[in-house]
Amino acid sequence: MRLTSSASQQGTDRDGLLMLILAVLSLVLSGGLFWLWRVLQIARTARHAPAQPPNSLYAWILFGKQLHNDLPDADFQRRLQGVLRLAEHQPLPPAIVLLGGKTGSNRLSEAQAAADYLLTCRPALQPALLLEEASRNTLENLKQARDYLPERNLPVALISNRYHLHRCMIMAGRLGLNAVPVAAEAQWQATPAALLKIALEGFFVHWYHTGAFISKRLNNQRMLNKIH
Repeated sequence: MRLTSSASQQGTDRDGLLMLILAVLSLVLSGGLFWLWRVLQIARTARHAPAQPPNSLYAWILFGKQLHNDLPDADFQRRLQGVLRLAEHQPLPPAIVLLGGKTGSNRLSEAQAAADYLLTCRPALQPALLLEEASRNTLENLKQARDYLPERNLPVALISNRYHLHRCMIMAGRLGLNAVPVAAEAQWQATPAALLKIALEGFFVHWYHTGAFISKRLNNQRMLNKIH
């Protein structure tokens, strides 16, 4: 069993490396136009994303982010502050799913660190919190989140930083989630740091699209299972 698991992981790693190479190659051959198109899409979502869900029927899904010495960094804290802001003005949703497992050398999972932060500020959130502590990236976050929703077809509000929401929505759509984006930041600010993050997101989104396109064309079931 261990050998089978190891072989499967090696295959997945090879697939990921192949998709990375193809993503870089396609960007070079397009003269960067693919990347620019992705960046414009991400920036549009970042600018226009609402700061609250349409109504209280939506479950809230909060994306984790790698901790630093078991503590949320500035972007992660903005996501958490976004949840607290929503909780001040709306009734508790059907669920607040906190996503993220242990990464790096941290002892806490991202979900547990988020719960500790939120409950320190607002203990009344406790009944709604659900912790998902197995995922390690955005795609795994969303795949795991489906199993934590009280109802399979429950609409969800994806809460994250503005620069991250476009990628979240693309992946949620491919996974069949009925989702809307909700920005952690109340307003969009085109700071140099925010624009740099959007530029980097452009590559991540293009990498994901490349993997989805090639996997479908090659009928690579291992990769298709990973993104669905």
